Amino acid sequence: MVTSILKSALAAASIISFASGQILSMPTPTYTGLANTPTQVGCFSRSEPLVDQGTHQYQTDGICQRMCLQLSKPVMAMVDGSNCWCGDLKPPRDSEVDVNECNTPCNGFGALPCGGPSKWIVYLTGITKNQIEHYEPEASSAVVASTAAPQTASTPAVTLGGPTVVVTVPGSEPTQTGSKSESSGPNTAGIAAGVVVGVVVIAAIVGGVYFFLRQRKRKAVEEEYKRNAAANEFIGGKPPGTSHSSLNDARLDPEAMMHRRQSDGSIADNQDYSRRILRVANPDRGY
Repeated sequence: MVTSILKSALAAASIISFASGQILSMPTPTYTGLANTPTQVGCFSRSEPLVDQGTHQYQTDGICQRMCLQLSKPVMAMVDGSNCWCGDLKPPRDSEVDVNECNTPCNGFGALPCGGPSKWIVYLTGITKNQIEHYEPEASSAVVASTAAPQTASTPAVTLGGPTVVVTVPGSEPTQTGSKSESSGPNTAGIAAGVVVGVVVIAAIVGGVYFFLRQRKRKAVEEEYKRNAAANEFIGGKPPGTSHSSLNDARLDPEAMMHRRQSDGSIADNQDYSRRILRVANPDRGY
């Protein structure tokens, strides 16, 4: 009976220890990128604003660095030889102590210190080249207090011919009448720019239309000249532009036309002048 009770107690203790180990243990980092050599900052008695990532059975600065790089944190710290902490800022400057107080060996490598009892040895992970500042709790609390302070409105006193009446006016934002009146006025620069752009656009349109009409007229003249040249070349071979160019009549006798004057008049259309005709005439009549 006693033996069974002892076995049950041992089993329960092992289960509790296993569960506790699962809760507090840090997962193995999965970061596979390049990692620079961590830069030691110092030993600190406070950890703010770093966050505990848990303990590791084989904790070293390399394992803690990979965990913080996986979280994209520039600051890492180790404490009690096993726990890894990560954050964006270094602990407060006034909490820095002698580095010899961080003398607890790491679980995974005894020759390397991993903090001390309630002492954090802080490193820079090397994820950035920017300057990392110290956490200042006074400045943070001052900012929070200034943002959380309520705005109290003034309580003017109004006297109405007797006892003093206090009227509480809720706080409101001041009305910026001057800026509104200025902004409501016409924007002279905008109007001037619009006029200039409009004039430029109209000038461009007019110029484009003029250029188009001029090109079309020039093309029409060139086409007419080509048609006249082709017609004259087909008819007589004379160049275009001569004022005396005319069609050649096949009925005209070249030799007879050479002895005729220009003012003899036109020929009859019902006669054929293409060949010579023998005519019989009475010489006594004189023709």
